[in-house]
Amino acid sequence: MGAPQGGGASDFAVSEFMSKVDSKGSLARRNRFTVEITPPNSLQSQINVADIEFLIKTVSFPSRSFGTANYRYGGKFGLEVPYEMTEEPVAITFQGTNDWSARKFWYDWLEHIQSINSYNMQYYKNFIGTVKISVYDETQQNASQPRHKVCLHEAWPKTISAITLGWDNSELVDFEIDIVYSWWEIET
Repeated sequence: MGAPQGGGASDFAVSEFMSKVDSKGSLARRNRFTVEITPPNSLQSQINVADIEFLIKTVSFPSRSFGTANYRYGGKFGLEVPYEMTEEPVAITFQGTNDWSARKFWYDWLEHIQSINSYNMQYYKNFIGTVKISVYDETQQNASQPRHKVCLHEAWPKTISAITLGWDNSELVDFEIDIVYSWWEIET
């Protein structure tokens, strides 16, 4: 990170800051997003995924990190170097409804990966899909042109969270799905 360019008191003025932010299309908001889930073609579910995507409460963008090792040279110093790239799961939180359709859809996908009746595991290519996460700015009235979009390739649900019920709790139900994937890329 370099030193600020310009070097004057005006660099710290609110108007200068706002001008720079406006030149970048304003600040991004967390609440302007859509998620498009494409399940595998072989998945049989009575729940249409388009009917539950609007129930997504939160989603995380994918992260990427490197596994590292220390490289020693001549016993004098250690240099940390990367040796692999890792992709962390993406968490999607769904709001629950009284027909439990969102949760039923994910039960179907998990059952498709491994049947609880036979315990046979499906072939990898038969249980993967895609997940696209799009972000929009506050001026857009429809979801036609996202400002930023990522696609998770070869995605599948790894975990569905538990839901704790209780007589003393009147909060709305929500649950989390952890999606793993082979790779992700920016589409816009």
